[in-house]
Amino acid sequence: MKTKFIVSICFGCLWLAVSSYFAVGWAQEISDVLPVAYVWWVIIGIALLPGFLMSTMFFSNLLHWKLKKFPDTEEDTTIIMCAYNEEKAIAQSIQAIINQQYKGHIRLLVVDNASTDHTKQQITKLQSSAMKNCSIEYVYCGQPGKANALNAGLDLVCTPHFITVDADTSLEKQAVQKIMNHLVSCGRACVAGNLFVQNTKPSLMAKMQIYDYLLSIAAIKRFQGSYASTLVAQGAFSAYETEAVRQVGGWQNVLGEDIVLTYHLLQQKLSSTYEPRAVGYTTVPETLNGLYNQRKRWAIGMLEGLYAIPPWKQGTAFSRHFTFVNFSIIYLDLAFLFGFIPGVILALLGYYYLAGFLTLLMIGVCILLYFSIYLYQKRLGIPFKNSVLGFVCFLLFFQIIQSTAALHGYFIRLLHRKGEWA
Repeated sequence: MKTKFIVSICFGCLWLAVSSYFAVGWAQEISDVLPVAYVWWVIIGIALLPGFLMSTMFFSNLLHWKLKKFPDTEEDTTIIMCAYNEEKAIAQSIQAIINQQYKGHIRLLVVDNASTDHTKQQITKLQSSAMKNCSIEYVYCGQPGKANALNAGLDLVCTPHFITVDADTSLEKQAVQKIMNHLVSCGRACVAGNLFVQNTKPSLMAKMQIYDYLLSIAAIKRFQGSYASTLVAQGAFSAYETEAVRQVGGWQNVLGEDIVLTYHLLQQKLSSTYEPRAVGYTTVPETLNGLYNQRKRWAIGMLEGLYAIPPWKQGTAFSRHFTFVNFSIIYLDLAFLFGFIPGVILALLGYYYLAGFLTLLMIGVCILLYFSIYLYQKRLGIPFKNSVLGFVCFLLFFQIIQSTAALHGYFIRLLHRKGEWA
């Protein structure tokens, strides 16, 4: 594992050395027009650093191309599903758990977080349809907040391992078996599942997100998981070792409760990995406003994790590296919005100051990375939707939405911070 990481870093450094050679000439050409400090700030932020990170990730994922197989476990497990006003989606999500092809027994705890609609009726209606290997229990949590609901479910877990599934996420029929096989065989503290988009038809926003989950998020999780340092075991679908979660105090009442929990587990030098064959189909925002608010919350959650456990306090060299990379994303978002976008606008006007050869080279590395991840996901044999229009819009517009929303989230967190660097 360490050797592959070092080799991947060396590959990234090679790309960085070559691109830096061309960057010097590029910077000299435009330093007469733009301030030198700004020029290098932009070049590093839109070409050198992104290229280094993506080429390192691309090479590492190639080195870990082989899918690992684990023996089937028959260990009983618990699933915690939290719900707040989920009457429209929860029946499908529960039915997907009832239909699981799992060799052990599944105890599904559906925690109603003080819903005011007909969520309870939807849950109780399905209790009688549970199969022999699955039982459904209704749990009421009157204290608002997802973290409170999750902790209420955790208090009732009696199995060595448990899984969290969102009420708007439907699992593929082998998902529980695959994620439990990984968790039990490898002795991990947590394992993140592989999420595909469920609601692909309604809007262009949903179609764009097909490729965010299928390519971007999957590539990052594969890279981090290869070194037992996946930074986000997402609440939508992940599996955990019960005692490890209890020892770090469960979930905290913050926006990014799943991020903060994963950071705490990593700080204890525990392993956090990723299982690509354990697939859940999640519901994504269908409007621009919904997507913007979601990514703003994710940015706040990332900062909450970094405030809770700074990179230099992480438990292993791998988790320290990846959290430092997460910290650099703030700079990359700023460089994209105030360097790359102005550069594209200037290029359209005929001034190729900030959008040049290195920018195109970095975009080429990005497309190569996406193509390799697409092929990897196809190898799983688990169906997902495609959309040519969605992919084109994802390439052209998604990062603008993502970075703008993230920047908004950073300002919210920094101006209303609840804690200091510790």
